[in-house]
Amino acid sequence: MPLIRDLVQADYSVVEELLYSNHLGGGRFYDPEGLDVVVAELRGSVVGVAEFQLHCDFGHDIGREAHPGEQTFVLTMAVAHAARRGGVGRALLAEIARRAQEAGHTFLALVPQDGGDAADRQAFFQACGFTLYGPAGPGAAWGCPVSEILAVKGTAATAGE
Repeated sequence: MPLIRDLVQADYSVVEELLYSNHLGGGRFYDPEGLDVVVAELRGSVVGVAEFQLHCDFGHDIGREAHPGEQTFVLTMAVAHAARRGGVGRALLAEIARRAQEAGHTFLALVPQDGGDAADRQAFFQACGFTLYGPAGPGAAWGCPVSEILAVKGTAATAGE
């Protein structure tokens, strides 16, 4: 079971490599300024990362009529290839959902990134309960009620538990 914790500066180079190896970073210096970031750790090594905005009104800002208003927006998720299918991605989503619920939000939203693993990303988010809302196409928004993510028990340990 992965340990989910806040990002610390010592994690930056590992996160940069995780993003790059998942076709999500350009190999640039990692700078999480203005983002909420959690990492997943297994046996003392960071194997996953999720960047998000705890408070976001993404849907209304760009005219998505069906969007439920302020929610938590998942920007980027990456899991080391060797750690996939071990619950790391679900544990990251569960921690984001837990924080969203504490903040009074009932909905998670995201736009799956394009790129080499786009089909795999979409399949993962769909398996976690996310569905497309609004028009399909590039930049299409997906969402899921926080309660659906939190209904899956035993997905992660959180630092401090």
